[in-house]
Amino acid sequence: MHVTRLALAARDPISLCDFYAETLGFGPVSGSQRSVTVGETTLWFELGDSSPYHVAFTIDAGIESVTNWVDEHVGVLATDEGPSIRFDFLDCDSVYFEDPAGNIVEYICYDGSEGEFDPETDILGVTEVGLAVSDVASFIDDLTTNLDIDVLSRFGEGNVAFVGDKHARFVVAAEGRPWYPTDTDAELAPVSVQCDAKGVFEPEGLPYRVNVGQ
Repeated sequence: MHVTRLALAARDPISLCDFYAETLGFGPVSGSQRSVTVGETTLWFELGDSSPYHVAFTIDAGIESVTNWVDEHVGVLATDEGPSIRFDFLDCDSVYFEDPAGNIVEYICYDGSEGEFDPETDILGVTEVGLAVSDVASFIDDLTTNLDIDVLSRFGEGNVAFVGDKHARFVVAAEGRPWYPTDTDAELAPVSVQCDAKGVFEPEGLPYRVNVGQ
């Protein structure tokens, strides 16, 4: 799966967009103060109240270089293993930080990624989008049925599931469960995603939309 557009709510979308462009090095979109591009993904910030999100990006560079860059520019969030953490089931290493809105951002380096990190060329796009729900199992059933995607892995006695593949996926978490590696609870927050998964998903009563309007 590949994510081509991700829209998130923000109380100050223009300032948050400036952070992603000026501090993180995402590409500005001509004529827009609320969107940036990064690799294959356009990231859009819509005006609205929101709880913190979890979003991950794939990075084509060595984890040590990425960790050093993040620490220098925004400050890393400590994990159980230090500044970065290993995920064997995904064949990757990750480093985390928070943006000015309190969103938990993850940079993922898959095995084979090497070299010094250049944000202008080495951020390949969105890898993970966090979705908080009250009933993880039921939500996953609806998600996989409507989008024709599969469960990649489950954790925490079924309270967290990765749905999609190694290119891109949804991280479905029970409401109130903290987004790793923080104490910030996963809560409902508006999310709109366009991707190449087949189907449309707009669950009743939840602020989530996938491929709506395509």
